[in-house]
Amino acid sequence: MDQVFAVAWQYVVGLVPPEDLPMEAAQLLAIGLDSPALRDLAGRTRREDTAEIEGLFRQAVGELGTAIPDEESAERCLLHYLAGQLAADAKTPGEVAARIWQGLTAAQTGPERAFLLAVGDEYHVDFIADAHPHAFQAWEIELRSAAEQLCQTTSAEVGALSERSRSAAG
Repeated sequence: MDQVFAVAWQYVVGLVPPEDLPMEAAQLLAIGLDSPALRDLAGRTRREDTAEIEGLFRQAVGELGTAIPDEESAERCLLHYLAGQLAADAKTPGEVAARIWQGLTAAQTGPERAFLLAVGDEYHVDFIADAHPHAFQAWEIELRSAAEQLCQTTSAEVGALSERSRSAAG
């Protein structure tokens, strides 16, 4: 995956907070990417003005030939990321569902919609967790299955979103 696009979508959805952008810039430099704004950003500290850091990040992303993705595209990337984390057992079904219940609704493809649907409603899952442990286990299995299905499309879907971001940059 395009490393610049990955940092950009993670920034949009809040996985990379503004104060971490200088370190992310340094990591992009370390893998061989370079631009004047990226170098400037990498030399900044976490405690500098957030607006200035964010402006430099946007400038660096543009200089590197991509664009900051819109909220919907970034959320779709987050869906794929969460599915991958669940499929790899890096996150529990409850952790993934909790993040989605925070308002994640962007879904364009069948597998993305199926994954969101499998998460279900928070009140229902909370109810079955305590009152119906077998139903809760069935929910976990269904969610893992939907995550694995979504993971099969991740490379193509996130790649297309990255390409669209590069095209938008110009």
